[in-house]
Amino acid sequence: MEKEIIEFVNKFKATVSNQATRMSDFFEMSCFNHLVSFYENNEYTPSIENLQDGKYRYKCSTSGVQSNFSYFRVAKSVDKKEYVFEIQHNLAVQSSHSKEIFTTPDICIIKNDTVEETTEYYGTKRRFCFVKNEDLMTFCEVKQFNPFPELLFNFIGVVNELRKDILTNIAKKEIPFHIAPSLMISGTPNKQSLKIKEELEKRYCINIIFDIFHSGSNTFSKKHIDKLKETGNNATEIN
Repeated sequence: MEKEIIEFVNKFKATVSNQATRMSDFFEMSCFNHLVSFYENNEYTPSIENLQDGKYRYKCSTSGVQSNFSYFRVAKSVDKKEYVFEIQHNLAVQSSHSKEIFTTPDICIIKNDTVEETTEYYGTKRRFCFVKNEDLMTFCEVKQFNPFPELLFNFIGVVNELRKDILTNIAKKEIPFHIAPSLMISGTPNKQSLKIKEELEKRYCINIIFDIFHSGSNTFSKKHIDKLKETGNNATEIN
């Protein structure tokens, strides 16, 4: 997995600043790369931004200032208009219910140049980095577990907090599209987990992806990405 991560970043003519210490870190970095591949295979142009000492530095923790870590920018032209977004790692996102609370998905896709900082969030002058909910396009949660019912249902709670429109069926199709909120799990499901995945994906515009260790490259390949749901599927198109 470490070799795969290094080779992926090398493809963009950069090297990796390897600060990972746990298998879960490498797994999260690998899933981040799968998301970049999803956009690249959908005709977005990816580029690495904010190298640290000339190296790509993944943000494998919720702590730390966002400007001290690297990220990917993805751009796409639609009807002669260019759209630019960022794929960020462990960035706090404002709730879709309240401007005063935040949660931190593992990976989020946001509008370009919308990361903000404040020293008012904590009781100290510690810097807090976040993005407003209106600037969030979509997000992914990454779990290095075997899937179990509570894990799958808990993901719906995160979707409710960050993209409540998806659960109330008022989400509109976005141009250009984004991957629907996704739960990426390392383990192989049992019969019960498969039934829950089928039911939840039927109700909501989400993806629950199992067995990423073995199926990740295939799932996010150009040949198979059309099987993944996109934001606002079957809804009214807007610009």
